[in-house]
Amino acid sequence: MSNKNLVVSCTMLLMTLWVFSGEWSNSIVEAEEVRLSSTQGLVSQKTPETVTTPEQQAQRTEASVLVRAVQSQAETKTLFLDVRGQTAANRQVHVKSEVSGKVIQMAGKKGLFVNKGDLLCRVAEDARRADYTQALAELESSKLEHDGFVDLNKKGLQSEIVLAKAKAALEQSRTRTEDARLALAKTAITAPFNGVVTSQQVEVGDYLRPGGICVSLMEVDPMLVVGQIAEKSIGLVTLEGKVQIKLITGESYSGVVSYVGHAPNGKTRTYPVEVTINNTGSRIRAGLTAQMQIPVGAESVHLISPASLVLDDAGSIGVRIVDRDKRARFMPVQIADENPEGIWVKGLPNSIDLITIGHEEVSEGQLVSMDYAVLSGLASNP
Repeated sequence: MSNKNLVVSCTMLLMTLWVFSGEWSNSIVEAEEVRLSSTQGLVSQKTPETVTTPEQQAQRTEASVLVRAVQSQAETKTLFLDVRGQTAANRQVHVKSEVSGKVIQMAGKKGLFVNKGDLLCRVAEDARRADYTQALAELESSKLEHDGFVDLNKKGLQSEIVLAKAKAALEQSRTRTEDARLALAKTAITAPFNGVVTSQQVEVGDYLRPGGICVSLMEVDPMLVVGQIAEKSIGLVTLEGKVQIKLITGESYSGVVSYVGHAPNGKTRTYPVEVTINNTGSRIRAGLTAQMQIPVGAESVHLISPASLVLDDAGSIGVRIVDRDKRARFMPVQIADENPEGIWVKGLPNSIDLITIGHEEVSEGQLVSMDYAVLSGLASNP
C-alpha cells in the first residue's frame, strides 16, 4: 500500500471514531438528565408539606426577645370619682329684728347652741302691750255690737246695711288686734332652727331698727361637703348616690349627694356638688378639708403595677401585651382608680398576657418569648 492510501485510510478511521464518540456522549448526557429529573420528581412528591412561606421563613430566622409577663384577668369594680372639697353649714342666716326698740335682753351669746324657738334677743315692748290690750277690748265691743245687730235683723228691726257695717267693723277690730299681737310677739327674737350662734352684733342697751341684725345663726346638723367637678365628669354624678368622705382630721363619714349644679363656674368651668352628712353631736366643723369618693358606676378593669405603663410615639399612655402570634402590641388604657396594691385600668380585653419586665425594650410587633415565673423580693407598688 502506497503512502497516499495509508493517509486516506487513517483519516477515514479518525472521522469514524469522532462521529461515534459524539453519539455516545449525547447518550450519557441524556441518561444523566433523565436520572436527575426522576430524582427531582421524587423529591417534589415527598416534600410538599415542608414548603414554607416567606413570612414563616423570616419568622424562623427572626430572633425573639425574652420578656417577663403575667396573665391578667379583668374584674368588675365600682369606680369612684375623687373630689376635693370642704365642709360647710347646711344653713346660715342673720337673724334680724322686725320691730324697732331698745335691746333689753341678750340670750343668744356667741358660740351657744340653741334649739328652734329659743330666745336670742328681746326688744323693749314700749306701748305695744298697751296697744294689744286696747285692741282686745275694742274687739270685744265690736263682737257685742255685731251680735246685737244680728238679733235685731232676725226680728226685722234692723236693715241689712246696718248689719253689714257692723260686720265690717268687727273684722277691722280683729285685724287691729292681730297686728297688735304680732307687734308685741316680735319683740322676742327667736331661733328659726337648731344651730349655733356664730356672731353677736348687738348688746343690751343697743337700739334695733327693723332689719337690724341681732345674731348670726348656723345650722350644723346636717352638715354639707361642697366640691367642684370637671365638666367632663359631671354627667357621672347622680342624686342620692352614696359618698364616702374622709376629713383632714382623719375621721370618715358617709353621706348622699343632695345637689348637683346645673350652671358651671365661669372661670374654672366646674360644677358644684353638695353631699349631706349627719353631724350628730356637732363634731364636724365648717371649713374642714374633705376628700370625697363619689361612685360613678361599675366597669371591667385590670389591676396592674404603675411600672407596667408605657407611652407610645403619640404620647398616649398604655401597656404592652403579647398577642396570639407572640408579638408585642401596644394597648392604650385609662386609669380608673388606684390603691396601695396598684392601679386599676380600663380599655383592655378580659384576658391578656401583660408584659411586666422588658416592655420598654421591645417595639411594636416584635417577636417575644414569655417567662411567667414570679419574681420574689420585688419592692411593693407605691
